[in-house]
Amino acid sequence: MAKTCVPISSRSAVVRDLRLWLLRLWRAGILIGIVLLIHSQARWLAAHHRTTISLAKAKKFFPAAYRVRLRDPARGLHYVSDSRDNTLGVLLMTSPETDDIIGYSGPDNLLIALGTDGVVAGVELLGSGDTKKHVQMVMRDPEFLRSFIGWKPGEKPPLIAAVSGATLTSYAIAESLQKRLVGAAASLRFPEPVTLEEAKELFTNAVSMASEGRRWRVLDSNRGTLGFLGRTSPEADNISGYRGPTEALVALAPDAQTITGVRLRKSYDTESYVNQVRSDQEFSRMFVGQKIDSLASHDYRRERIEGLSGATLTARAVAQGIQKRFAGDTDAPPSRPKWRPEARDWGAAAIVAGACLMAFTRFRGRRWARIAWQTVLIGYVGFTSGDLLSLSLLGGWASNGPALKAAPGLVLIAGAAFLLPLLTRRQVYCHQICPHGAAQQWLGAVGRRFGRRVAVVKSGAGIVRYLDHLPIVLLAFALAALVLGWPISLVNLEAFDAWSWRAAGWISVTIAAVGLIASMFIPQAYCRYGCPTGALLNFVRSPGLADRWSARDWMAMAVAGATALTVWGTRVVPQQLEPEQPSTTLRGQAMGSSWTVKIRDEIADPAGVQRTIAERFEWAEQMTSHWRSNTDLSLFNRTQSTEPVSVPWPVVTLARWSAEISRLTDGAFDITVGPVVKLWGFGPAPRRDSPPSDAELKAIRPAVGWPKLEILDGQLRKRHPALEIDLSAIAAGWAIDQVAEKLLRGGHTNFLIEAGGELRASGVWTIGIEHPSRACTLTNESIGTSGTYRQNFKYQGREYSHLIDPRTARPITHDTVSVSVRASDCAHADAWGAALNVMGAANGFPLAERLGLSTQFVVRKPNGDLEVRTTQWWDKPKRIPTPGKIP
Repeated sequence: MAKTCVPISSRSAVVRDLRLWLLRLWRAGILIGIVLLIHSQARWLAAHHRTTISLAKAKKFFPAAYRVRLRDPARGLHYVSDSRDNTLGVLLMTSPETDDIIGYSGPDNLLIALGTDGVVAGVELLGSGDTKKHVQMVMRDPEFLRSFIGWKPGEKPPLIAAVSGATLTSYAIAESLQKRLVGAAASLRFPEPVTLEEAKELFTNAVSMASEGRRWRVLDSNRGTLGFLGRTSPEADNISGYRGPTEALVALAPDAQTITGVRLRKSYDTESYVNQVRSDQEFSRMFVGQKIDSLASHDYRRERIEGLSGATLTARAVAQGIQKRFAGDTDAPPSRPKWRPEARDWGAAAIVAGACLMAFTRFRGRRWARIAWQTVLIGYVGFTSGDLLSLSLLGGWASNGPALKAAPGLVLIAGAAFLLPLLTRRQVYCHQICPHGAAQQWLGAVGRRFGRRVAVVKSGAGIVRYLDHLPIVLLAFALAALVLGWPISLVNLEAFDAWSWRAAGWISVTIAAVGLIASMFIPQAYCRYGCPTGALLNFVRSPGLADRWSARDWMAMAVAGATALTVWGTRVVPQQLEPEQPSTTLRGQAMGSSWTVKIRDEIADPAGVQRTIAERFEWAEQMTSHWRSNTDLSLFNRTQSTEPVSVPWPVVTLARWSAEISRLTDGAFDITVGPVVKLWGFGPAPRRDSPPSDAELKAIRPAVGWPKLEILDGQLRKRHPALEIDLSAIAAGWAIDQVAEKLLRGGHTNFLIEAGGELRASGVWTIGIEHPSRACTLTNESIGTSGTYRQNFKYQGREYSHLIDPRTARPITHDTVSVSVRASDCAHADAWGAALNVMGAANGFPLAERLGLSTQFVVRKPNGDLEVRTTQWWDKPKRIPTPGKIP
């Protein structure tokens, strides 16, 4: 049978087409990679340059302002007070909660002032990722921001008139204000944050809370949802009972609709009446089982409230507050109506369709069709819609994400501009959509008619040789500005801003004028020698000789590599981004070690702050210490009973967290290892200079093992009478967390706490880690380090580590010298550092990678040198899932 042969020319065509498509995909991949790097760097730079609310800013809205304090970190509320500590109002920023709302090319950050009545007293723009000209047009409108003054969150928002020429930007600002205020409406009468202890009164098994707008999701030890918690302020602030308002907490079932309980909080009413309502169980039961959407139909005057003799007005006020809170429930922030294409979006779609018609049909060769289409581009795209692609727009989208919601038509144009050249080898945008290109063609025709066209100098001759590279130089400069965070407006690098004549800057107008005049003498002069956006779009196009790998591909690879190295370099030394401020240092003793707290905020009473910190450390030690003989934990350790024993909630919470880490590490972390630690001489008992015998270890092993400790609701139970608990590996970190929460509630936002080698930072702090010495920058996070180079003893030439492996009841023997762990809270950083150090790098490193932990291992190599190994999350920490903050 004769074989079918494929002609060599056909095979060559297939190979050529395959190479062409691989080249196109490579170029598209390079662009996507650079965009992702820009986006990642923009998020990182924003986090490290977060605007703070200073006293000077507060005085703009409250002239008598004397102090600004962050009293509600969960909602970002800064309370402003005068010299007598009287509250004047509240300040809050829209970022980062509204960073997902994109106007023309980026989000905005606004400062909002609320008066003592909860009404908007003022608005100021702090910063914007949007195009400068659009932001300026909005800020020049005297009525736009002023229209929000007098609005009270929770009520119908003001009617917003978009600013002509900056519609997308003005809508985004208005939406950001509404979203932020609805989720963080402040109460000046009841400013105290809701605590976990209060949640436990309504949800017995509560371990943590997660803020969700104006309510909290209450979680159990397995991160399961027990229900939701809402507060009646600020709706109840002006509903008086006998002589003042009362705030209540309302518990909702996991469906977020059914009420399961009510508890009264702070009140300005007569104390005896409030206590009477608190103690009356029938009052709370009246709400249990009701749906929040049916509360408005109830008349509590007729439903047993009158039976609360002497406290009728108080009870009625609480009920009305609950009604008002949920009748106008605004958990879902208001937004613009469901998206529908606007006239501008249909216009953009029509432009793309017309451009394809001109590019891929015979109309392209007909003069009348070209002139008519160019007239449409100049008249509609240029002077009416303004939907031009530019470096400023594309850079903003790369940093913040495309404006899919605000400008879908513009996104469609951008998609066509990049995809059509990649798929068809034709530059559709530059030739058939850009009005600036159309204007140059018109002027070129005028120049030809009057004989003013000149021959283009051959490539490589004179100044043209340098002008050929100008678009690439401008493109590289724009990329550097985006990656390094330079405060430069990219609109000044191009001519396109001139088409928005109402807000055009003189630089853009000058570039546009020079380019258009030059096009009368040199065809498409600006497109050829001045347009960086065109150079970017041409990168994915592959006509003629561009089908091959060329110098531009080598250049693109070099640019991508340089961008990646720049991103990595700025994050290795982030401390250079912000100069360190002078700090106040406080010191003391606690938990068998020393503590140091550095505070960069202004401190009016350092002695008082020192006393507060010392008292908090003392309280934490009293709760968790097994060294002290009079603590509840020591009493639990001494009892031989296997019945449930009530212990303080911190002990139960830390035991529950520890059990989870024990499970994940197969017992490498175990708080019941205390008897073994004491036997080796590392506990509260006297130290020893020789290891225990095998018989001693065998005798004590039955009393050790984390599964032998049963954790109940508010109680612990031993499954072996000799079992003991040692919280040393987690308690120090937890104590630091308690001090941090205390400082935050006191209005301090920039501090560093160290105790026993564990640290927690609020703000940006650069710290050192020893053995080997190295630096690390903490940003609102904690770090815990566990090392094997201290507290050891030698016997017969052998060194025994103080770290005991609970699984073997013997000191660790591997070559891991230390492990550092970064996490959002210090308790988990402390515990995971100890757990992973017991496991060693061989087993701990893979576990840390699998769990997404931010860790750094130091391992001693056979030649004695130290090697530092980090998981992929070290420079971009992935927060360890924790049960939340404990008050």
